[in-house]
Amino acid sequence: MPARVRVVLCHAIRSVTVVLVALATLSLPIAPAHAAYGPPIPVTMEVYAKGVKLAGAYGSLQFDDGNTKYAYSLAMCRESSYSQPNLWISVNGGPRSLAWSGGGSPVSIPQCRYDAYLISAEVQHGGVVANVAFTLDGVHFSNQNVATYHSRTATFDNPYN
Repeated sequence: MPARVRVVLCHAIRSVTVVLVALATLSLPIAPAHAAYGPPIPVTMEVYAKGVKLAGAYGSLQFDDGNTKYAYSLAMCRESSYSQPNLWISVNGGPRSLAWSGGGSPVSIPQCRYDAYLISAEVQHGGVVANVAFTLDGVHFSNQNVATYHSRTATFDNPYN
């Protein structure tokens, strides 16, 4: 085979290869876009009994634009609660799960008399997240030796659905 024919044949094979690679690339499934978190939604919750603050939660909540997960970062503080306060989370009105009953990274914030504890999580729900409800509780112990449970719930709607 003459050299000129080999050169033309090599260019033709290279061109066909480039076209086949381009077609193969176009036929690949497109990966879904990664969901991004929206702006932080402020969270401020306080539980009181007879004018005395028992507990507080301060921070933010974010929803992803894919409607399947959320993230929170909260400073939790125990003020005058007789026992350790708890933070519960419920998604879409479902069952509550315990998110905090003490612990975390100690931080000082002006809303808390004592150290607060920073907690944060990213939660993949496994379905559409329409809303997230936080319930903060605490126990007031009166001078009459009576303990009463107090709670406050705040529900946050997902702005993406």
